[in-house]
Amino acid sequence: MAGQFPRYAALPFVVEDGRVVAGLPVRCMNERAALVCAERLLTVFGNAGSVALRRASASSDRLDVLKAFGDVPRANKFDNRFEPATMAR
Repeated sequence: MAGQFPRYAALPFVVEDGRVVAGLPVRCMNERAALVCAERLLTVFGNAGSVALRRASASSDRLDVLKAFGDVPRANKFDNRFEPATMAR
């Protein structure tokens, strides 16, 4: 997963079958862009919440939550457990 996930990203969450699940992450150039993008993802119809994420290092699977917006699972419920098939551009 480390090779697939960018250094910074915004991850939306949607409600599907009564559960809040992770959508596709959006690549971001830096920490500020990830924060702005995550906040803007709340305005997209169908999104219940979003988080701005930072990958700890190039060889790490650890993801740090910079900030959460809206309705998202607790960090330990989704941390390192989602593996999106493709990356949003």
